Amino acid sequence: MDALGRMGVKKALGVQLPTWNEKDALKVMDENGVEMQILSISAPGVWFRDADPKMSHAKELSRSTNEFLASLIQKYPTRFGAFATTPMPDVEASLQEIAYAFDALKLDGVVLLSNYDGYYLGDKKFDKLFAELNKRNAVVFIHPATPPGIEASHFGLPEAMIDVCFDTTRTAFSLIINGVTKRYPNIKFILAHAGGAVPYMAARVGFVTQLAADLKGAAPHIADGIGAAGKIIPGLKDHMPDTLSYYLNLRKNVMPEGTDYFLRQFYYDTALSASPHAFASLLTLVDTSHVLFGTDSAFAGKSAVKPTIVGVETYKEFSDKDIVNIRNATALELFPRLRK
Repeated sequence: MDALGRMGVKKALGVQLPTWNEKDALKVMDENGVEMQILSISAPGVWFRDADPKMSHAKELSRSTNEFLASLIQKYPTRFGAFATTPMPDVEASLQEIAYAFDALKLDGVVLLSNYDGYYLGDKKFDKLFAELNKRNAVVFIHPATPPGIEASHFGLPEAMIDVCFDTTRTAFSLIINGVTKRYPNIKFILAHAGGAVPYMAARVGFVTQLAADLKGAAPHIADGIGAAGKIIPGLKDHMPDTLSYYLNLRKNVMPEGTDYFLRQFYYDTALSASPHAFASLLTLVDTSHVLFGTDSAFAGKSAVKPTIVGVETYKEFSDKDIVNIRNATALELFPRLRK
């Protein structure tokens, strides 16, 4: 908070930054029967392009944040876990921080924002990062960020209300369509807020994907030829028609499994989403072995915790096993350290 204040940052996602301290966090947990909380840095993250062009502050803030989180875990090993913060979008610096956070600090995973400077996580510029996370069988928590171009909007509402859900949706499909989920199957991605609009959009994206990947006549042969030649001639594929480009990309990265297959590999939390509307859609995509308890505390404040618990425990379609999955069983599968 002090570091952000020095850079003039007082808001994130259109709302005032919250305050946090371990004493209050433990009190809220105890009042609501929450045994453990896995902490992470949300938007706006640690990098601010105009204020930190060399990313020196981002690197320092990532390191100090991760060391603080590790000290909390050491102090309260049964109460707190943590996702490591990285100085993204600097991939090389992020790789160094991941090595330190995992090997020295023993943190539980990594938090990434849905976009960095308008680039979504499926972009090829982040490929080296995901290759390393795949080697480490990492858990990656994805939290939405401010969508690019928001400054041109006259919507008049904070991004936290609606826009963030669509940014999560964009980055989730970006990971699938650009082949990150296929190339790096060992990464366990958690999407905040029940995936945003992912469950509702799944059928539409799957249908259009199937159409684009199922060209008829000579078109697929032409695309395949250009694709093969493109391995020899750099930039050749950049000049092909969009229809053929979509075909090559989707055939390589999504088919034959289809988008639903990869969406079912994601995990989804209940933060600000523990309602019949969200659950009805989400459960057409995954079962509760891929659903995790989350509340959006501290951004949403302690008042968000109890309604989330009630929303989970009173949803009529949940069995007792489903509730246990969301309460802790799914988390225990993802984070073996918590079983001790």
